[in-house]
Amino acid sequence: MQSAVWSGNALHKVTKYYITSAKRDRNGKLDITVSPASGRTNLKPTEKFIDQLKNGEIQLLVLTTQPDIAIDMEKKVLDSENRYVIDFDKRGVKWTMRDLPVYFNTMRNELCVEVDGVTYSLDTFFK
Repeated sequence: MQSAVWSGNALHKVTKYYITSAKRDRNGKLDITVSPASGRTNLKPTEKFIDQLKNGEIQLLVLTTQPDIAIDMEKKVLDSENRYVIDFDKRGVKWTMRDLPVYFNTMRNELCVEVDGVTYSLDTFFK
């Protein structure tokens, strides 16, 4: 049995990437920009990138505070155990956010996110 990617065991740590932008082009096609957790470069989810995601070599996440999300995350994200609070400005103003894992759904043949038991394709998840 293999440990999941969120295991604390160093052998199972994977490179984390975040969706930093999800915009529509003129034809309505979703255009996603991805950055590593270090935030140093911007990437596009190429076929090789998606293969690495399928194989568990990398982890792709989206923060619930991402402004391009189409669904109302405040109403959907209810599990306080999965939340963490960051006080960015040190004045007591806090944002609650949560990492949502993006995975490749082989039944739908597309990248998906699950929020409170509902699966969304990235195309429906983002504006």
